[in-house]
Amino acid sequence: MKRLLAILLILITQRAIAQGHCFARIALDRSSVYVQQPFKVTITVLTPTWYTQPLEFDNIQIPNAFTLPFDQTTPGMFDVDGKQYAGLEFYFIVFPYQAGDFTLPPINIVATTPPEGSSTATQVKIATPARHFTVKPVPAKLKGNDWLVAKNVIISERWNKPLTHLKVGDVLERTVSISAQGTLPQFIPTLPSENLSFASAYLQDAELDDERNEYDANGRLTQSITYLLEKEGDFELPPVTITWWNPLNSRLYKKSAAPATIHVAPNPHLGMMTTLKDSLAATQTKQVAKPAKKGPYTIAGLPWYLFAAYAIGAGLLLYILARYGYLFVIRLRARRSAYIQSEPFYFRRLRHLSNSPSGVIHHFYPWWDRFHGSGPSPSVTLTWQQEKEQPLLQSWQSINQIAFNDTQAQDGQPPPNLKQFKVLLPDYRKKRKRMGNVPHQPVIGQQQQPWT
Repeated sequence: MKRLLAILLILITQRAIAQGHCFARIALDRSSVYVQQPFKVTITVLTPTWYTQPLEFDNIQIPNAFTLPFDQTTPGMFDVDGKQYAGLEFYFIVFPYQAGDFTLPPINIVATTPPEGSSTATQVKIATPARHFTVKPVPAKLKGNDWLVAKNVIISERWNKPLTHLKVGDVLERTVSISAQGTLPQFIPTLPSENLSFASAYLQDAELDDERNEYDANGRLTQSITYLLEKEGDFELPPVTITWWNPLNSRLYKKSAAPATIHVAPNPHLGMMTTLKDSLAATQTKQVAKPAKKGPYTIAGLPWYLFAAYAIGAGLLLYILARYGYLFVIRLRARRSAYIQSEPFYFRRLRHLSNSPSGVIHHFYPWWDRFHGSGPSPSVTLTWQQEKEQPLLQSWQSINQIAFNDTQAQDGQPPPNLKQFKVLLPDYRKKRKRMGNVPHQPVIGQQQQPWT
């Protein structure tokens, strides 16, 4: 009995610990909207360990509003007061249809997660805090128009026959399609009734299509008008016009389909006009709305086929950049490797790194070997004696005498013969290159290293 009580106590303690560390956060992207203006509700469930089962939550019911849930749950890591939590995030969109002040009620959630320090998962019941939001009525200046909140609207129409060679008694059918992005099809206003002097208009019931995708709501309204032409003459069928308010930039937009101009010719055979009108009136039956359907599967807000095309293009571009970038680096390294073994490289070192007699001697012979190419390098003294380079030879001999006698320059300045040598040597190098009798070889074997 005591063992059983201990086990129950441990289980209760673990459940309390898990429930104390697993919690939910809720966020509204806006707390004040107009009627029909959607707002997004994001719920994040956090735990310091991990989840072993999908989340379970109640049906979301909000007064005086349509709710559009999205089933996809996104995992991630979240920082809360400097501590890392594993989180599952999901969201839904709320479409209020009545003005007033409302409260988003708490939403009960069941998470399956082990408490800290344990590997045994337990079910934890948590609830989101309540959130208040305000729904503003339609602006006074827009109450006369059909109010629609949408990101964009597209109108298209088609006719059952060409609008030519018409006569009294003919029947025209006009089908109008209104597609709205970012709203539900229930909010798209239906076509107004028409009172025409030259025809009788019969308005059919609208068909509503829910075309939501993975990230947003979209809807389409399709409605037909049947015209019975009763008078001859030239007339204009009024265009379909729709006005909507865009919540992204808080601006009002208006769009119309093109008006249709027709010519109605006389018809001597009008005996069936009354019967035809009665038949049209009798066929006005209620049409059933089409079942909701989802749009194409989207990835990051793009249809899957566009995302795939962009991904393939990006992959090819990265492959080309990586391949040619690698070849460029290889060639650059080869050129660099060749350059650091070349005569110009060592001559540059001799000019810029030799600030003392011993430094000149240290950098001179690696350059001299490369300047005269492969094989034994000729004697510096004999070469300049034969070429009658007396100023250069005198400077060289003076530099060697100072270097080997450890004689230092006065006041920390290079001796004058060193400055003269650095002036004469580039001129000598240019002259020998112009003569073309120097067996110059820019690259020597890797085994020949500078003196150290």
